[in-house]
Amino acid sequence: MTKIGFMSDLHLDSNQFGAFERQTLQHLLQEQGLEHLHIAGDLSNDFYGISLPFIRELEQVLPVSFNLGNHDMLGLSESEIVAYDFQVQQFGQTKLISFSGWYDYSFVPEKSKEEHLRTKNNFWFDRRLQRDLDDSAITQQLVQRLDALLTSLQGPLIAALHFVPHRDFLYDHPYFQRFNAFLGSQTFHQVFQKHGVQEAVFGHLHHRHQSRKIDGIRYHMRPLGYIREWELTRTFFEDFPQYRISQHYRLHKRYNAVKDLPEFQDYKKKHLAAELRDALTVIEVQ
Repeated sequence: MTKIGFMSDLHLDSNQFGAFERQTLQHLLQEQGLEHLHIAGDLSNDFYGISLPFIRELEQVLPVSFNLGNHDMLGLSESEIVAYDFQVQQFGQTKLISFSGWYDYSFVPEKSKEEHLRTKNNFWFDRRLQRDLDDSAITQQLVQRLDALLTSLQGPLIAALHFVPHRDFLYDHPYFQRFNAFLGSQTFHQVFQKHGVQEAVFGHLHHRHQSRKIDGIRYHMRPLGYIREWELTRTFFEDFPQYRISQHYRLHKRYNAVKDLPEFQDYKKKHLAAELRDALTVIEVQ
């Protein structure tokens, strides 16, 4: 048996991953007895300056692979992005296929392409990326390549991608539902189902879900996300209610109000390992 760990959405720059955070993660990975780690996108906004050095450091502890997320693509050319897609690794009889994924607006079909583009260009991070094709064409191309690759493979299959492959994991809050258009595409699930993919791991949407099986595919979604979204940040306010603010639902504001407090820094150090463990998926393969 081989133990493979999966993580996503570490956002090293936004989360200010320093020496303590890196050492805590390395210790956790060793403690779990992992033989390989795959990171399913969004390491940072600086692929060459932050993400790759971080991966090289982790590789001193265990073998590491990754696929790009949208934040990793900032500053990369289309050829650089494409080069990291559709890596295949073999662990015994099991093959791990990794690729970024993308979106085609199909999760919000009631709005026009023009409406989606306005929302994207006003609010969404990806307006900063330079892609050669439009979003639907990128997704169609990825789906075709995925279908061809899976057709050529035999044996148990695990897929790792960044974007959301099934509508069951979308935003349900009315304000955020318009952003579902930029989360992924159901067509990835359809291709997984066609080729008998057994497990799929993804991130992008910063909500952690219990693993669930849909149409025979077990999905795993446990992104780390931004520190303002972490469980330890939420429980800090339960344990230290004196620091609650009037607009407590504003995650940015409540985090910024306490991030430099000695009490919060101590709390973070005490609970960081548990937070990282909660964002780790472990799959054992033969």
